[in-house]
Amino acid sequence: MKCFLLFLLRFIIFTSIMKTKITLLILLLGFIVKFSYAQEYCAAPTNSTEQNFTSLSRMLTANPASEGMICLNVFFHIVRNNDGSGGINDYEVNAIISNLNGAYNPYNIKFNNLGTDHIYSTFYSYMYPSQIGGLIAINNKSNAINFYIVDTAVFNGYGDILGNNVILTKDAAITLIAAHEVGHNLNLYHTHETKFGVEVQIDCSSPDTALRNCTFAGDLICDTPPDPGLRTSDPNNPYKVDSYCNYTENDGYHPDTRNIMSYTSPDCLLHFTEQQAIRMRDAILNSPVLQPLVNCSCSDPTIFGKSNIGSMETVTYTVPCGTVSAFSTTTNLLVINSTNTSITVKPVNSNVNGEAYVRAVINGVLYQKDIWVGNPKIDIVLNADGNYVYLTLVGSGSDINKQEITHIEWETLSSTGNAVMGIAVNQFENLAHGIGTNWIINARIKAENKNGITYIYRDITPPVPLPCEDYYMISKTNKNEFSVYLIIDPCATSLATNSVKKEKVKDSDIKKASLFNVYGNQIKEYKANNFNTWGLKKGVYIFKVRIKNEIVLKKIIIE
Repeated sequence: MKCFLLFLLRFIIFTSIMKTKITLLILLLGFIVKFSYAQEYCAAPTNSTEQNFTSLSRMLTANPASEGMICLNVFFHIVRNNDGSGGINDYEVNAIISNLNGAYNPYNIKFNNLGTDHIYSTFYSYMYPSQIGGLIAINNKSNAINFYIVDTAVFNGYGDILGNNVILTKDAAITLIAAHEVGHNLNLYHTHETKFGVEVQIDCSSPDTALRNCTFAGDLICDTPPDPGLRTSDPNNPYKVDSYCNYTENDGYHPDTRNIMSYTSPDCLLHFTEQQAIRMRDAILNSPVLQPLVNCSCSDPTIFGKSNIGSMETVTYTVPCGTVSAFSTTTNLLVINSTNTSITVKPVNSNVNGEAYVRAVINGVLYQKDIWVGNPKIDIVLNADGNYVYLTLVGSGSDINKQEITHIEWETLSSTGNAVMGIAVNQFENLAHGIGTNWIINARIKAENKNGITYIYRDITPPVPLPCEDYYMISKTNKNEFSVYLIIDPCATSLATNSVKKEKVKDSDIKKASLFNVYGNQIKEYKANNFNTWGLKKGVYIFKVRIKNEIVLKKIIIE
């Protein structure tokens, strides 16, 4: 239909029908074509091999707003017709830069304009997907994100994933669709992506407590809710959002209708999430395609290179911004070569398996790149509350958050006493329980990083509590409210009477307090020693409170 309309328009012009009739017909057909093409929001390809440059720990704990500024070069190619007509105005690139910085600056990513040129080609003024390769080969800059701005296209925008090319129509360029396409360049997928599997939400009525496959399906990001796609096939109502950006479908989904990587209305595009920002930042710092885009005039010094290396791998770490006065490493790394901008290292032998680092002194300031060598080294810690045992995956003789773990699986091989362990994938914590305290779960835990897989086998059973020692207890203080107390000299008093000697734990002594569902998903976090459960659905929940160096657990039932 689109090709026929275009052919018809060209035929009418070619046959030189009356000027007024031509004008009216061009306007009419132009509206139809634009209206039809608007249905193809983004032409970003998803058939490339997925590359992940970050770890589960960073996705769960990192704060991109606190990390150093990364500045990226952009270059604009304005496409005009052969006669010089059409195309965006040169001054409008300032609005594009402003929009990009507004979207990315909260995550310490900034854009630097390297310049503008013009491509005079009527052939490329109106774009089809088959023309993309030819256009992005013209005047391409390897040290910048290349923005090709065309008059119209069968799509609003195009951005190659882990690349440096963007194509936009002149109407889309001055909206946050530009930020959407750059998100693809920086390794982001659509929030409704299904290439890796459909992201599911078990409990659709409560998205915060949902057991999800977000780490290996959908857009591979866990702080973007499952998204069924926000476009419709209705030309009169093309988006599943209203004028206030509220989701209009009653299908159990709760998508983020303001996420820049969604297919929401262009007027609703507003923000990225923290995990999206972490994925983008790690791609910039590790991808050979993106590293040349960094502009040192507005980037903070940092060390580029792998965070996870093999026990026999030789790796070069570079400092693109700044001159290094001195490099240093841990003793388990052998320095092969170094300059004032790079250092090449390898593990001292094939048995190295653990933490390492490379340090660089730049302008008197010490910068460090943490490195993990080899496969993960893991263990689990058990904390019991009666017949409930809380499981925490930890590093064996090392910090697990530095092991660059990309995948985790908990598997029950056998059990006694009707014991069960939670279904947990890519989670550092889990929950096991059985009938009474006489049960055992034989478990296998798998942890994977870019170097390989580590399995450990553990028998999980609730330990026998030690008698007559001071201990902590979580008690109900009011309807739907709980607090943690220190029970003092329990053998001298009876817990069944009011004579129990106890004192409420100070807020400052609580390191972390959380509430989990039976799947091990955290649904609440508390800052003070007053844990409310208002608004929870019926079911079993578990408090986990870290006080100094102890962990206190309590199972509660909401009826």
